[in-house]
Amino acid sequence: MCDEISPNIAKEISNNVDNFLFDCDGVLWNANEVIPGSLETVKGLKALGKRVFYITNNSTKTRAEYAEKCVKLGFPASEEEIVCTSYISALYLHNMNFQGKIYVVGNPSMGEELDRFDLKHTGIGPDPPDDNQAGLQVVSGLTLDPEIKCVLVGFDKYISYPKMMKAASYARQKDCIFLATNEDTHLPMDVPFVIPGTGTIVASVKVPARREPLVMGKPETNMFRCLQKAHNLDPARCMMVGDSCHTDISMATVSGMQSLLVLTGVSTLSNVDTYKASGDPTQATYVPTYYANKLGLLRCNTDISMATNCGMQSLLVLTGVSTLSDVETYKASGDPTQATYVPTYYANKLGQLGKLLGFNIP
Repeated sequence: MCDEISPNIAKEISNNVDNFLFDCDGVLWNANEVIPGSLETVKGLKALGKRVFYITNNSTKTRAEYAEKCVKLGFPASEEEIVCTSYISALYLHNMNFQGKIYVVGNPSMGEELDRFDLKHTGIGPDPPDDNQAGLQVVSGLTLDPEIKCVLVGFDKYISYPKMMKAASYARQKDCIFLATNEDTHLPMDVPFVIPGTGTIVASVKVPARREPLVMGKPETNMFRCLQKAHNLDPARCMMVGDSCHTDISMATVSGMQSLLVLTGVSTLSNVDTYKASGDPTQATYVPTYYANKLGLLRCNTDISMATNCGMQSLLVLTGVSTLSDVETYKASGDPTQATYVPTYYANKLGQLGKLLGFNIP
């Protein structure tokens, strides 16, 4: 499929989708900068009674920390609406009644989530190489802890040769569980250099271990299954909104959800065309149901449409989602639905109205 979002499609989505699952980086924000239109869209969906969840492969924050970031950026969020890979990894081990010790290539937030389930772990923090030791040798004094029965790999800014050696050695053991939070290749940030993702760290362990890990995050379905069980979600009434065809869209397809690709992050329309033409069943899961240049287009002028349908006058301020170009398109469409998106008046910013009303606005 992969149709571009239009007012009619947005209305169809509003009627047929009850639950929206949002990827965060590259969809709602980049680093700590909110992507224009995303905040208004999430708030608008919640105002319509839709359930909103935040689904991230990021392992560097706990659920509580991620909810705090959402709120700080203006997004309404509670801990129960967050699914992150640090939490899912700990929950997975808890649900299987894991009794051993975990060797973690990761970060303090992963440790906090493991601690919440009373899971024993080691390995978090610096483990630098010995500068006096020749390279490509066994780490001096290395012994394997027989209590280690799981290797968990996530984002680790202290990744080092000793850590790779220890993790790969444990993962090679047949009775050792091998988990990875995600295999994202890079972070979608608008900077002139590459920021390697957790997948690079996972590769540094799985290549020498000669073994593939069980991946907790997207595109695997563990994150959705957790939400589905906790909130009794019907996949047919859910939509995954993401910027990566390989992770967000693939998880949605395999889980039976609709999907919306926003072109503000990793994947492009050129990528989608390649996947559609490939004939490969795996690449077919990368093709979204819909796409939009940015998330704000999903909102589809809900404010103005509501005013028109209720018989009110309306003022469109051009500091958010819609533009004058959008209005001209709606006016020229001849479509009765799009006609409801045309405001009575518009202003470049709300202060313009205040000045005209005589308010003291600088």
